[in-house]
Amino acid sequence: MRVAVDLLTFPFISGRHALDFVGTVGKRGSADIERLQTADDLARWSEEAGLGRSIADDADLEAARRLREALYSLVLSTLGDDPARPVDVAVVNEFASVETAAPSLGLRSGTIYRKDSAAPASAVLAVVARDGIDLLTGPDAALIRDCEDPTCTLLFVDTSRSHRRRWCSMNRCGARAKMRTLRST
Repeated sequence: MRVAVDLLTFPFISGRHALDFVGTVGKRGSADIERLQTADDLARWSEEAGLGRSIADDADLEAARRLREALYSLVLSTLGDDPARPVDVAVVNEFASVETAAPSLGLRSGTIYRKDSAAPASAVLAVVARDGIDLLTGPDAALIRDCEDPTCTLLFVDTSRSHRRRWCSMNRCGARAKMRTLRST
């Protein structure tokens, strides 16, 4: 099945790296649009997520998908859909335990700059797993929401003042809902 390129664009609208990573599968349960199709996609996600450049291969891609599905399962359990599974907890803990590189400064002609080199994908996945642990065990866990658009499966952290946010994004699903309401009147 050919998927439109815009559906393969990574959405960064959840407010957390772990949920944005879970969102690399679109339309879960209906079309299951896989946005991490290649190892290069994983490296691109890392850079677009603001986690820096990374180097990934096919084994990293498979590992990333494993982490993503474990995080998704644990988020669903947090939402009350299913009990948490020990295997998912173990997967997230396994990834979170990987050592990550420390940032470093460089100096060139008296100017300070950040020295960035491509990190192994395992380090990026460790950051995502740690964010998942912080999210699922912290105060934001109670603020995780499903987008109310029936065609959307994105999750987000509701940081609105009233905690009554309904859509993953007003520019995306909220606008479509308003158009549907307008057309039905």
